[in-house]
Amino acid sequence: MTGKKNAFQVLLLLFAFFLGLSLFTNLPATYRNFLFADQAVYLAMTQSIAHDGDLEFTKKDLVRYYRDIDTGPQGIFLKKSPSGKIFFAKSWAYSLFAAPFVRIFGINGFLVFHAVLLLILLLMGFAYFSLTDEPIPSLLGVATFLFASVAWVYYVWISPDFFNMCLVFSIAFLWIYKRRAAKLPPAPGEDKPGRVKRFLLSDGSDYLAAFLAGIATFSKPPNVVLMAPLFLGAFLAKRYKKAVFIGVFFLTSAVFLFGMNYVLTADWNFMGGERKTFYGKFPFENEGVTFDTTGWTMTSEGYFSSKLIPIKFIFINIFYYFFGRFTGLAWYFFPALLFLYLFFRRCRGSGREPWLLLAALTIEILIYIVLMPTNYGGGGGSLANRYFLNIFPLFFFLPPVAPRTKHLVLAWTLAAVFIAQILLTPFQSSANPAAHAKRFPIKALPLELTLYNEYPTNTNPDGFRVRFGADPNNGLAYFLDDNFHRRTEANGTWTRGDKTLEMLLRTQYPVSAIVFRLTNNPSRDNRITVRVDGRKRTLVLQPGESGTLEVPVKTGFKIVSNYLHRVRIRAAKDSRPYFDGERETERRSLGVFFKIEFVPAERVR
Repeated sequence: MTGKKNAFQVLLLLFAFFLGLSLFTNLPATYRNFLFADQAVYLAMTQSIAHDGDLEFTKKDLVRYYRDIDTGPQGIFLKKSPSGKIFFAKSWAYSLFAAPFVRIFGINGFLVFHAVLLLILLLMGFAYFSLTDEPIPSLLGVATFLFASVAWVYYVWISPDFFNMCLVFSIAFLWIYKRRAAKLPPAPGEDKPGRVKRFLLSDGSDYLAAFLAGIATFSKPPNVVLMAPLFLGAFLAKRYKKAVFIGVFFLTSAVFLFGMNYVLTADWNFMGGERKTFYGKFPFENEGVTFDTTGWTMTSEGYFSSKLIPIKFIFINIFYYFFGRFTGLAWYFFPALLFLYLFFRRCRGSGREPWLLLAALTIEILIYIVLMPTNYGGGGGSLANRYFLNIFPLFFFLPPVAPRTKHLVLAWTLAAVFIAQILLTPFQSSANPAAHAKRFPIKALPLELTLYNEYPTNTNPDGFRVRFGADPNNGLAYFLDDNFHRRTEANGTWTRGDKTLEMLLRTQYPVSAIVFRLTNNPSRDNRITVRVDGRKRTLVLQPGESGTLEVPVKTGFKIVSNYLHRVRIRAAKDSRPYFDGERETERRSLGVFFKIEFVPAERVR
């Protein structure tokens, strides 16, 4: 009993720490008065629910937003109803639950809400492992699952990702707890369980899980797969009446929320209809700025017909899903794979419940890969795979016991190698989601070629879709690190010193060769190395000398009508002219200046 009491004290101390962080962090300053896309819309939408009790976007919402964030709601998603009213164009489940906290604590209310969610999650995880393990291993098991992954970093995001993760965790816990407890003998000295435990052991917890599954589906529609284990668990146990009630509770919450969205916005699909995103200028900012005169169309209607790609990319994306540089579970969510391994080691006699969870999480992973093949990770501003937070909790309930010390050491060792920078600087890493991936070891991992438009490195406008040449049909470059200087010369770029610049080149037509026009820095005998799709070419240049390297290429990586080629450029010697001559003003560390040209495949040389 003493061990369990000590474990509870540790959990409460963790809660107290995160609550203090939530209450007293200067969020506007921490975010540098800039929120983008989802975070912008969820701040504005939650404020609207908290203070106005509606989902309509008005000038009052815009003025209120500027009180917290000086740069305005950059990338906010709005939609116009047939009546002409403007509404927020995102699921509002998260905002509905966060609204009371925002009403009381202002913008910090989001994190206060997350602190409560964190405590509930830790208590559920501890209670689940405590069925079979001692208190300390149970506490270490749930803490490692959460904190040795990037999952908890979304605690500091004003977005539904952390909420969705806790919601899915709660659903799985409510459903599986009684089934795991039924296979165990009564605890020594426990004559009658308390009120909470009696509820967890009753059918009522299944009905609550189904009700929450409806909310999770409204928040993120692929979460509908959570109903599979709940319904099939009862159906396979031949409790058909219970299976029907589970369906009823699910439909009650799901239909109510989608129905309310239709009543409020005249559309059941919160991302459909006349939907736009706005940057710089926002409706109601002044008389000349309206929904119709500004913004970019961003509707989800017709999405699937335009995004489906050949079946072979499903298998490619499965590999990227687990081992990719920016989204790989093996690096960012290793505890999920660890718990999967522990399940297969001890799955004998575990019953059907973990297998149903395994089937559900497999199906949901495939939903994202198949239906969102070029954006299964959640967009370019994400850390790792933020959509995976809807699936991650299911792995927790696969193994029958908590991980042992050697497993915990392995999990934290990998976290130290791959994601320590993210874990120790959650706010900074959230604002700069590609920083950790620009150095070894992440930079050495496989690059997700199917996600080229959604790399976190694309958040740097100087390195995203860089065009070489005046021809608008020429190729585009995606710089994958910081080893380049912001372009000041027309149609060309300097590499940074003697560092290797990695980039992805994209054309919408096949090319037979890529031509590099090179100009050296003031260094003598400077060896310039260019690699294209693994093919290497070198050239030695003298100070200020120019030269050309033409590298023959094959098809490269073809996805739909795009042809992708991986390129690395490096100068062996760097130069900082400012220190080499009295009249020099160039302070940058220069490598090699390069321009790129593409030779179409049909051109005969």
